[in-house]
Parts: sequence; C-alpha cells; structure tokens
Amino acid sequence: MSLTEQFEDDNVLAERIRRTFDLGDSALPLRRIGTGFKSVVMGSPAGLVFRVALNGKAQTGHRRECDLLSKLKPLMLPVQVPEVLGYCEASEGFPYGVMMQRKIEGPNLDSILKCSPRIQPVAAMTGELVLAIQAIRQQDLPGLISAETPRPEETWSYAHAYLKAALTSRELRNAEAWWAQYCRDLEEGGPDHRFQHGDLWHEHILFNTAEELRVAGVLDLEHAGFGDPILDFVPLMRLGRKYMTCMLEAYQAKGGEFGPGAISRIELHLAYRELGGLCYCLETGDQREAQICVEKFRTVLSLG
Repeated sequence: MSLTEQFEDDNVLAERIRRTFDLGDSALPLRRIGTGFKSVVMGSPAGLVFRVALNGKAQTGHRRECDLLSKLKPLMLPVQVPEVLGYCEASEGFPYGVMMQRKIEGPNLDSILKCSPRIQPVAAMTGELVLAIQAIRQQDLPGLISAETPRPEETWSYAHAYLKAALTSRELRNAEAWWAQYCRDLEEGGPDHRFQHGDLWHEHILFNTAEELRVAGVLDLEHAGFGDPILDFVPLMRLGRKYMTCMLEAYQAKGGEFGPGAISRIELHLAYRELGGLCYCLETGDQREAQICVEKFRTVLSLG
C-alpha cells in the first residue's frame, strides 16, 4: 500500500493516530473531517482534532504553527485559537508528522451564511476580526519564525511555464497583463505591514451560536505573520463584492485604514493567491489539484 493510499484509508489513519498518541477508547472512533492538498484532518467525539501533514511543506508549516499558537492564545482573546495537545514531528506511520489539537466548537463561516438571510452582520464581524488580528504587534511575538513564502517573481516564473500549456493564447495575454498590473501594485506598496492570519477563508473562521452570534475561533494559523494587511481580506473575496463591501465598512468604522481602491486591490491579489496554490500543487506533485487551481485562476481573471 502506497503512502497516498494509506492516507486515504481512514481505518489505517485512525489506528496509527491511536498508537502515536496512546489514546484510550474514549477518543474513538475517529472520523475524517476534511482533506486538502496539505493535510488530512481527523476528529474524535472526545473533542480532539488530528492534522496529518501530507508533504514536507505542510510539515514545515505545522512546526511553525506549534511554536506560534501558545504565544497567540492570550493575544487573541476572546477569540480562540487551537490548543496543541501533542505533536509527533515524524514517524514511520506519519513521515511528515501529525498534530493533536483540542477542538474549537462551532459552525464555520460558510455554514453560518447558508443559514442566515442577512450577510451584513456576519461580514461586519469578520471585518472586526481582521482589525483585532492586526492589533497584535511585533513586540507581542518576540522570536517569531518567519513563514516560508516565495518571492512573487519566483511564483510567477514557475507558474508561467505551466500556464503556457494550460491557457489559450488570449488567456495567456490576459494573465500577463494582470501580472504587470500586480507588479505595479507591489511597487506602489500598501499600508505598513501588520499582523495577519495568512489564510483567512470561510472554513477557518468559527462562530458561537449558543447565545448572541459572535466569532468563536480561528483555525490553521501556520502562515500567520507580519505583511500586507490586504491579504486577510483576499480569501473572503470569494464570498462576493457585497460581502466584501460590508466587511470593509465595518473594518473602517472601527478604525481600520486601507486607502482607496480597496476592492480592486483585493481582486488583484486574489488571482495571485490562486497562482500560489498552483505552485504548491506542482511542487508537491498534485496534478489534479493543479488543474483545479488553473480553473480558479481563469475564473478570477474572467478568462474562460
């Protein structure tokens, strides 16, 4: 059985997790919560979550997140971040490591929006969440390990070779025009660097619905660090311009500063996010996900 096949078999994963962390019967059964191109996530009725890294890049991110989460916990209150209960960096069963965390209860943003007829209050909460994240200062996180992020020109060079074969001539010209515009945006620069989640999309934001609706927690902070504050708005642009407009209004009403042309900049950076996903898939050999990333890139630029 190959490593890929083993990671697809929930029974094999569950048994290896049980042995790795010496879990009793109370933690069983384990069930798959989600699968991405970076990790497989398993959960238990006992409120435990296990994140299995699928490759070396994911392993690097998990190491960094383990170091960061304990430092972030007091800075994010009342919003919760995952508590790491155990981490096996590498073993025969998990060559890229597996992390055990305490589960944060609550539905994610996507589930909330499916149940709510009004997006404005929910969007406002996420705008206020971004502002709260940005309030964390560099002196609050001494010794923070920098996230591994390729330079934009390296990402474009790597992706461009693949795009030449995947896009039509017209689509490729449009992509190259977008890249020129993106480079101009980088040269002009945005506001001062601030702390950011780094991958703030709908599945990573959880809500408390027991009483008054509020943000309960955020997940997957392996890319968190200091950078352009636009980046925490970018993933949520996929929820639409109306959602983003409400989110930005709440952010600015609470004192957040962004500057003119915010939505245009967010859309510009959304295409770059998809290119980053494409490069990640190519580096880790995931051709199926690479094709999906190309389609997302094509959609963002309205190429198809």
